[in-house]
Amino acid sequence: MSMDHLTAAGIMANDCLCFRSRRTARAITRAYDAALRPTGLQATQVTLMNAVALGPDGAQSMGRLSDILALEISTLTRNLRALEKAGLISIGRSDKDRRVRVARLTDAGKARLTDALPMWKQAHGKIVASLGAENAQALHAALDAAAQAMGESEQGDASGGKASEIGGSERGG
Repeated sequence: MSMDHLTAAGIMANDCLCFRSRRTARAITRAYDAALRPTGLQATQVTLMNAVALGPDGAQSMGRLSDILALEISTLTRNLRALEKAGLISIGRSDKDRRVRVARLTDAGKARLTDALPMWKQAHGKIVASLGAENAQALHAALDAAAQAMGESEQGDASGGKASEIGGSERGG
């Protein structure tokens, strides 16, 4: 039986987890971005800075950051470059293995991340209030379960714990 493009599109649009997860991620990101605007940071940058800050000795290797954030190295490098140009992170070599490139927050980056916390809390509170605390917790759990099922759980978080801890409570974003 032949299927036309409208039927195929309807089936995919109706059942697609990718569409729903990306739409939800964009909506949530817009809320954080709006709240963080006074800091000059975007939610994605705060998430990246958190992952760097939570590394051993306040540094994360490029490979580890790529794993934590589920980003290709080329995308990670592009995102880090903007933060480096802004003076918020520095890219250097690991003290333990000079072959390994690591990212570290600069003093300015540490200050900006700290300054972002009240605005992050405001956005987070609004999102939780919009969803309802129970739904927000269920979404958190569902996202963690999905990441684990898709193979992200082995990557862990920035501080060596479970992937579910990234973005949790006041440490995430």
